Amino acid sequence: MNFQNPNILYALFALVIPIIVHLFQLRKFKKTPFTNVKFLQELVLQTRKSSQIKKWLLLVTRMLIFTCIVLAFAQPYFNKKTRINEEKETIVYLDNSFSMQAKGVNGELFKIAVQELLQHFNNDEKITVLTNTKTYKNTTLSAIKNDLIALKYSPTQLPYKTVVLKAKQLFDVKKNAVKRLLMISDFQKTNALDTSFFSTNYNANLIQVAPVSVKNVRIDSAYFSTKNTNTITLNVMLAQQSSEEKNIPISVFNNDTLISKTSVLMSKLKDIVPFDLPLNKALNLKITIDDGNLGFDNTLYITKNIPEKLQVLTIGTAENNRFLAKIFTEDEFVFTQNTPKNIAYNAFENQHLIVWNEIENPSAALVQNTNQFTENGGVVVCIPAIKINTTVYNTLVSSVFKAENTNKTRLTKINFSHPIFSQVFEKKIANFQFPTFKKHYELQNYQSVILSLENGNPLLVKKGNYYIFSAALNTDNSNIKQAPLVVPTLYNIAKSSLKSNTKYYTIGKQNHIDIAVKLNKDAVLHLTKSNFDFIPLQQIKANKVSIETEENPTQAGIYTVTNAPGNDVLLAYNYDRNESILEYYNLEKLKNKYISNSTSVAKSIEKINSMHKVSSVWKWFVIFAVAFLLIELLILKYFK
Repeated sequence: MNFQNPNILYALFALVIPIIVHLFQLRKFKKTPFTNVKFLQELVLQTRKSSQIKKWLLLVTRMLIFTCIVLAFAQPYFNKKTRINEEKETIVYLDNSFSMQAKGVNGELFKIAVQELLQHFNNDEKITVLTNTKTYKNTTLSAIKNDLIALKYSPTQLPYKTVVLKAKQLFDVKKNAVKRLLMISDFQKTNALDTSFFSTNYNANLIQVAPVSVKNVRIDSAYFSTKNTNTITLNVMLAQQSSEEKNIPISVFNNDTLISKTSVLMSKLKDIVPFDLPLNKALNLKITIDDGNLGFDNTLYITKNIPEKLQVLTIGTAENNRFLAKIFTEDEFVFTQNTPKNIAYNAFENQHLIVWNEIENPSAALVQNTNQFTENGGVVVCIPAIKINTTVYNTLVSSVFKAENTNKTRLTKINFSHPIFSQVFEKKIANFQFPTFKKHYELQNYQSVILSLENGNPLLVKKGNYYIFSAALNTDNSNIKQAPLVVPTLYNIAKSSLKSNTKYYTIGKQNHIDIAVKLNKDAVLHLTKSNFDFIPLQQIKANKVSIETEENPTQAGIYTVTNAPGNDVLLAYNYDRNESILEYYNLEKLKNKYISNSTSVAKSIEKINSMHKVSSVWKWFVIFAVAFLLIELLILKYFK
């Protein structure tokens, strides 16, 4: 037993006073003569004995009354686990990711979690609150109440391991403090979760809040496909987790004007809804569906800008360049041809792509200007001649070419996952008529392989801004010009030279975007939307500006690139769809001595409070004092 006011216990020494009064009472008895002394002698002894017993009972009762009163004022208590003055450290992780928008029994999971935290946790106790976007360190819930209520959902979620590591850093180094980590989340399987993340230096309470329904329909993606010379098809892919039939209204807006609306009966896990749109027109589209579960994945933004014509320069003979002219047509490209003896080096800075097309003896000036071109962000395709000077070529591409291989072989392997083939093949091809090659060069020191030969050597590799073939493509060495593969390969390499063909970008991921514009030295590009304006990380190059976004923007929508003279470029940003898949961990498998789990914020906090709660017993001593007072009255009245 402990006491909140132990100094009051000194009053117990006052109990000595009634004992002294009782033992040394100087009361004198008056003698009264009486006739029958022998008869009364026995009566006097009996009365005197009864009187002594009564006095002792009264003494004990009054001492107990006084003792109970003193103990009541000292406020005794019991504490099962800790002392009342023992320091406690509590860190709460509040998951405010988009999946916490799902509806629970009483409303949105995140809002109900905040409400129960504010209602049941001691608002004046020191606490650290960690969210996906903010950290409130060593504060009280009273101080941050309004901030928590107004906290918005985050498009990105911290990995659970990162949350635990942050909590470990936020804990003080005090050894005697009781440390506790509360993680309030739905614990989706989008992030890894394991017992090894946690430490034995604190107790972890995993509070899993779950939605009442996981039947969520989302806009998974959207893309364009050409239908004819006048129209283009917008393909919207809808997805759900079950095959239950559900009627979903879907609308398409262009610049906030409704241009199409339909309804689709979802009966499969995925379904594609097509919309026919005008071909040669800039489109700033917002696609919406009506689904009552999660809100963030019911809208998707996509843009179709009128494309800039890419500048392509090829250096080679007129005969070798003929097939390239058929690929880089004038509707999408500005195609320029130079011969190895007549090269306009001053035009390099205006190009997006330069093709070395089977140059036998490139000059040092050509090598130097080409290297300078790639350093400024340009892309080069290097197609070697049948017989080359490997020393000169290796000066261009840093020791890639090795010995010549004269064994006849054929192309047998396509890297379908490479970005330049991302929208070329609907499925992997098994019976493709692969072209053959009489001679090729063995390659080394490259970054990735795009096409491979039957003997294991690469045919096309990527190194930095260089795409390097290992063999000549002319008809004397190969029949690849008759194969359908050469057109999409070179076409997509050219398109990749300007990273602005993406129809939309994902918030929270690293996005590299090229804007075809020439800026002054001190000018910068801005991304704006309504009242939002920010300057992305950017690098000014010869004929474009490369920008990079990741942390910003944080809100989905269509953003305008400003400070780009003569250009009206719009970029669409959407939220990541990972959290749309409502699959959760079973936390029972994580339970151990230091990790517990629960499904209720209120019950978890009440349990924690009870572990540190002191059992005050002063009221019982007041009750005992009253009881002994009643006993004293009964003794005085009925004890003779």
